[in-house]
Amino acid sequence: MRVGFVVDWNTDISSLMVLARNMFRELAKLMNEKKSFTITAISKNFLGIGDINQHFDLIHFPNLGGYTFPNNNILNAKNVILSPSGIDEVIYRDQVFPDKKRWPIIERVINKEVPRWKQNIDKIKAVHVVTKSELNEMNEYLGVPLEKMTIIPHGVNHDVFVPTKNKDELKNKICKNFQLEEQDYFIHISERNWARKNIPRILEAFSEAKKCGLTQNLILVGKVHPFVIKKVKNISGVKIMGWVSEEHLIELIQGSHGIILPSIHEGFGLPLVECMACGIPSITSNKHGPPEVVGNSGILVDPYNIMEIKDAILELGKNKELHSKLSKNALIRSKDFSWKNTASSLLQLYEKIVTPQNSWNFENSFEVSARRTLTTVCQLFPQKDDENPYAPTIPLIEALLSFNYKKMIDWALQYGLTEPKTRDFLLPLETWLRNKSEIKY
Repeated sequence: MRVGFVVDWNTDISSLMVLARNMFRELAKLMNEKKSFTITAISKNFLGIGDINQHFDLIHFPNLGGYTFPNNNILNAKNVILSPSGIDEVIYRDQVFPDKKRWPIIERVINKEVPRWKQNIDKIKAVHVVTKSELNEMNEYLGVPLEKMTIIPHGVNHDVFVPTKNKDELKNKICKNFQLEEQDYFIHISERNWARKNIPRILEAFSEAKKCGLTQNLILVGKVHPFVIKKVKNISGVKIMGWVSEEHLIELIQGSHGIILPSIHEGFGLPLVECMACGIPSITSNKHGPPEVVGNSGILVDPYNIMEIKDAILELGKNKELHSKLSKNALIRSKDFSWKNTASSLLQLYEKIVTPQNSWNFENSFEVSARRTLTTVCQLFPQKDDENPYAPTIPLIEALLSFNYKKMIDWALQYGLTEPKTRDFLLPLETWLRNKSEIKY
């Protein structure tokens, strides 16, 4: 079985790329172990070029964010699986859209795209959803038949998201590195869409909690909208951290007292699971995906009720016994989620759809798959960006145009295996890369 894995549907949305990277890494590990299938990282632009059905038995879109249906090229492919991630703007319309002036444009796009799901869903083999809540929403708002959907939760990387061994020492390190006040803190992992993340109510609830004696501060992590930066200036105890590396994000989570994430809508809430794996309890929404995710490891609140959010912050901030209990529950609960389990369930879904072929040769297919994955990664991710001064300054355009695998392999070994954007796609190919590096092309 040859699986084409579309990795660039949302390269500009880091949270969705996290999903693609982790799924691919664990599926590729299974490929190396089972040798019953190959998985190839491909670009969406590859679809529609030539006869893709000669190259792949199945096409999977792992991070189909929002309501946009893929272009018509994919309808010519056989055995397509879609993994849509959240349809908040379809459900809540302008309530969860931060720029009211642009909403009429977005509304027209939604009104165009939603019917396309209903018109083309019969050409899609399966739809992967992550919670029962999301399954019901996709059925109600997009018209996806219940029998076409399979619930497979997202995971967490338990190798990196772990409890800290010395929380006080870590907090001191964090405060020193980021020039923060040496104080316990809650964390909120955010994005520019402050409306969906419910930031105005979070900030108001936190401000009220501080007036009632809350000692912890609040750190906002992630890219935030200028509206939030302006609003925070008038609130004591709130620090905007902005974008941080994965290494720093993990440390900030490990050192925190809890995560505050009562979003208006979360289809799943990956930060909740990442915090749970570090033993960090949550205050989150009692609607949609979060209740299925956190179980008994957090406090569920009405996201519209500021006083309810405030009371939860105070309770978790002051009640040491409750905090200890929820922290233990979070660690236990997090074991239900792993990218390894996600990949294993996805493979079962693939095998349910594609009939095995006796004439299929793994070694031959793997060689082709590895070369295509390497080419895709080099094409999509080697550009220099301001956030990573270690990225290569010379693009690999010449190597790509001439199919110079020697240069691409050298780039992968020297840079790609360590860069966060690319390493998960290349780590399962490391042995192949090192073997090939000794061969003269």
